[in-house]
Amino acid sequence: MKTLTQIQAAKSLEIERSKITDLLRGKLSDFSIDRLFRFLNALGSDVEIRVAKPEPDTQAKTRVIAI
Repeated sequence: MKTLTQIQAAKSLEIERSKITDLLRGKLSDFSIDRLFRFLNALGSDVEIRVAKPEPDTQAKTRVIAI
């Protein structure tokens, strides 16, 4: 994976550099899920959402897996 500077990432995503800082710090409240997915697509990543039933007697969970 190519490493981008914050300025390069901001230009690729067409947002201000300060918003890149927010993303890197985990401050996601200003971004919709749809917008975050579009950012990932713009940076060359596919986004896949999979819904599955948990095994019996297992609590459902949410997780993000980066491959």
